[in-house]
Amino acid sequence: MMAPKSNWKSKSIHCIGLLFTDPSNSRSYTSQALNHPSGRILHQYVHPLKFASGETYSVLQASGLQHWFKNWQKVRKHKLTASTFAAAIGFWHRRRVQLWLEKIGAIEPFSGNLATCWSNIKEEEALERYKLITGNTVLFPEFQVYGERNPEDDWLAGSPDGVVDRLVYDLPSQGVLEIKCPFFNGDMSQAVPWSRVPLYCIPQAQGLMEIMDKDWMDFYVWTPKGSSLFRLYRDIEYWDVLKMALSDFWWKHVQPAKELCGKSVITNPLTQLRSLRPAPRHELCSYIVYESKHVVDNSKLVMREIYGILQN
Repeated sequence: MMAPKSNWKSKSIHCIGLLFTDPSNSRSYTSQALNHPSGRILHQYVHPLKFASGETYSVLQASGLQHWFKNWQKVRKHKLTASTFAAAIGFWHRRRVQLWLEKIGAIEPFSGNLATCWSNIKEEEALERYKLITGNTVLFPEFQVYGERNPEDDWLAGSPDGVVDRLVYDLPSQGVLEIKCPFFNGDMSQAVPWSRVPLYCIPQAQGLMEIMDKDWMDFYVWTPKGSSLFRLYRDIEYWDVLKMALSDFWWKHVQPAKELCGKSVITNPLTQLRSLRPAPRHELCSYIVYESKHVVDNSKLVMREIYGILQN
């Protein structure tokens, strides 16, 4: 039983019109920083509003700042979702323990910050830009549980931004769409579309392709100044290693701790459940980071535009 929760260049000038996603421009990437995109760490909070009843309410929970079609926070609460895969294996040290605390019910799940709110309100605009550039049809799937195909893996889930429906040589082909609207710490003077895929995005990308059973992903990055489009490919061997690390997090740390919380009063999980608390990084984390570089190396930059002008 858990006690009450604590508040813990070079340019080529071409006007952009309709671009068909035939990826032919390969990029090779080497070292990349693993800076967390949204600053989800234990000591950062948005101050809530307090009402006469004593109830608190964060302005970031306002309906206008929520995602335009993903309304399944309650469902994902008891799953390990693709957006948390990088955190679950230790890409950011403090975030792994925080995620563990969330999943065992010791603290409230991460519900958003300025960066995620920015993404929520801009993603629909980004989607329209993506469709204009590519001409692709985009479908919007429900929350996807991996266990629907593999019952023993129903603790894994994901919520893609879309499924891309297009023709390749007159044959139907479907892939996953992932849209990113970087916040740049609110400094839009720095808001230029990425020229490479950050390493921390790869566990999520590979997880979504596996959960959706698709062989490729359109990874679209939108900013007020322009956008970039990458093609990523499914890597089964990468997923096999990633899944081992995720399984350890879930079955060796989350589930045993949840069982103890159901039997005893836990007031300080970091102390009382010390033996089940995960290390900052999984032992496979460094290897997965290294393999993420290979995935990025094999990705293709299909298009990058700034103010509608294609960039080399």
